[in-house]
Amino acid sequence: MKFLDEMYEAAKESAPGEMCGLVIRQNDTEKWILCQNISEDKNDFEIDPKVFVQYQLTSKILYVVHSHYNQKILKPSIYDVNNCNAVNIPYLIVGYPQKEYIIVEPT
Repeated sequence: MKFLDEMYEAAKESAPGEMCGLVIRQNDTEKWILCQNISEDKNDFEIDPKVFVQYQLTSKILYVVHSHYNQKILKPSIYDVNNCNAVNIPYLIVGYPQKEYIIVEPT
């Protein structure tokens, strides 16, 4: 998976809170975009809706990315699954410090 090292580093810098970002395709180039987590709860993430819409209008969002801190078994929350389905974009969740990841596909 492309960009994992950068994602793990961002997760480390945000720990114990969640980091968030996007993997986009723009002009046939994939890019990792670290976004500010505007959630007031360190156990959640929220990307500014204006930033999200800007990338939806100017690129293809391949993954919505966020981190889970210090989980023995990396798994999506019900909130993650519901939001993934709502936006119809795969969620890429990275675990830190375990350095593992999972992809949640919308159903």
